[in-house]
Amino acid sequence: MPLPECYCWTRFGTEAGQSIDQILARKEQERTANAGVFFWGIGNAIGPSMLELLRRTESPEAVFSPIRSAPRREDSRPSSIVAWTAAETLSGEEYRLPQRSLITSRLDPLNPRGRHYALVCYSESPITVRLGTEQIQFAELRNLLTSRPVGSSQVTAVVYSNPFPRDKGISYNVAFRVRLAPPYFISLRSPVPLAPSEGCHGWAEIVGRTWDIKAGSPVPGL
Repeated sequence: MPLPECYCWTRFGTEAGQSIDQILARKEQERTANAGVFFWGIGNAIGPSMLELLRRTESPEAVFSPIRSAPRREDSRPSSIVAWTAAETLSGEEYRLPQRSLITSRLDPLNPRGRHYALVCYSESPITVRLGTEQIQFAELRNLLTSRPVGSSQVTAVVYSNPFPRDKGISYNVAFRVRLAPPYFISLRSPVPLAPSEGCHGWAEIVGRTWDIKAGSPVPGL
């Protein structure tokens, strides 16, 4: 199936001390527990672009590609990891995160941010990486709102394709595609610190402990 005319594109890699395989395994457990819904944390505040995407299509998609560069030290060995426990929608309404979901990120204790973001994803089938079946030409991508080329630092962007770039440049494999489900995009707050894991804790146990404790109390993390 060809890529849609416009979509949300995000690049993923090692994050919050977890490898790609670990992240995808955790998201698959979350998807199974939530009847197909899972949350994909991102650092970009793409709310206005997401609203434009929703205006243009009734069936928005998120397209995932592996990052081409090696993991940064702060991603593979972060100084602090948190889980985000409160959220609001694009319209500013409170959104209750499912208690079978866990959205984590690294957090710099010297420069902590009070917000993170997430895509609300839905897939009827298991999350399966299928590299080589589809490719995205990076030079063709344009930001949906501004029509400007996507920047190298834009890990997540709402895009459309300009099929006539001057230089084809690099390409990215499409790893998997999912539908975006209501409320599509959420803004996160109230981070809870996760202490480094000292043993093997199951995903369900970690999720339960995170939601049971008061904000600010460290728990065994991922």
